Amino acid sequence: MIAEIKPFEVMEILARAQELEKLGEKVIHLEIGEPDFDTPEKIKNAAISAIKEGFTHYTNSQGIEELREKLSEHLNAILGVDALPSEIIITGGVSQALLFALQTIVNRGDEIIITDPTYPCYPNFIKIVGGKIKRVELKEKNYSFNVDKLSELISKKTRGILLNSPLNPTGTYLTEKELKAIVEIAEDYNNYIICDEIYSGLVYDRERSPSILQQSYDKAIMLDGFSKLYAMTGWRIGYAVANKNIIRGMTKLQQNFYICPSSIAQKAAMVALECKKEVEEMKKEFDKRRRFVFNKLCKIEGIKVSEPRGAYYIFPDISSFSQDSHSFAKMLLEKAKVALTPGSAFGRSGEGHIRISYANSLEALKEGIERLEEFISRLPSQTPP
Repeated sequence: MIAEIKPFEVMEILARAQELEKLGEKVIHLEIGEPDFDTPEKIKNAAISAIKEGFTHYTNSQGIEELREKLSEHLNAILGVDALPSEIIITGGVSQALLFALQTIVNRGDEIIITDPTYPCYPNFIKIVGGKIKRVELKEKNYSFNVDKLSELISKKTRGILLNSPLNPTGTYLTEKELKAIVEIAEDYNNYIICDEIYSGLVYDRERSPSILQQSYDKAIMLDGFSKLYAMTGWRIGYAVANKNIIRGMTKLQQNFYICPSSIAQKAAMVALECKKEVEEMKKEFDKRRRFVFNKLCKIEGIKVSEPRGAYYIFPDISSFSQDSHSFAKMLLEKAKVALTPGSAFGRSGEGHIRISYANSLEALKEGIERLEEFISRLPSQTPP
């Protein structure tokens, strides 16, 4: 089984970049999907208080009731949905929630449909639970979801559809119309829909992206967390919302594998939900960076790029310079000292692209794009196939 699991390429790129830095090189980091902001002070203080008050023991395996109640109120306020505390489980990050969700619903040999491109860990998770992977390619224009392709791909062997909205690596999100169409197809086959919405609060043309929960589909599992929106990547705290039967199954897994999420991180998460001002300030800065990077890339001859509407990634097409994004990214790191992620890491449709994370300072982004442009200027042009 372990031989089938691919390494997480972005972390390997980061490791090489750090090796170069140890040798005295100045590397511009555009590879890692992590906010460069520190966790807001209110959140840190809540964790310190929890430690001082002795809240350092096991909690309920489903997560402390106060946090689940607060999330229930939060989801009602921002989405207009009624998710009971009993329909919520707190986990050690969204990845853990996803693994538990898949383990709960997937039987060996079941098919799970994912998008292509997609987050690189999804195929590995599906393999771990014994599922089979089917890929629905996104439309070339703006990376929008291809509902017609989904209709062709889904079958009686399909157990579920795994979505990510906003999508890592493209920064696009599913519209209400697209979600409704996906639900209608899933209903015909009695399929589950898992929607990873970790970037849902990081959209720039509305308050947040549409949620699968707003479709009132009983077989929907929504995943979200605190890492990206609240700059809490190291705290490892996420959650899932689903019907009670699914949550019971996920809770049994948590009892056996991890006992419970971090007691301290759960207390901190309660305060995070109150940090609206801090979140808005971070979002404004991300939006400024997003527009800067997009405008700069648009001016580089030979690069094709769609404007991202969410997350903090942009996914330019560099196929006029290279059809091998892995080699392109490797050369860029070694020669120009810019670390970014090859599009091939996200699936076959990602080949000929690179993922740039703009979760870094404007100064770093400016220098990184300048180095990228200079590197490209030295490459021979290629004609895409």
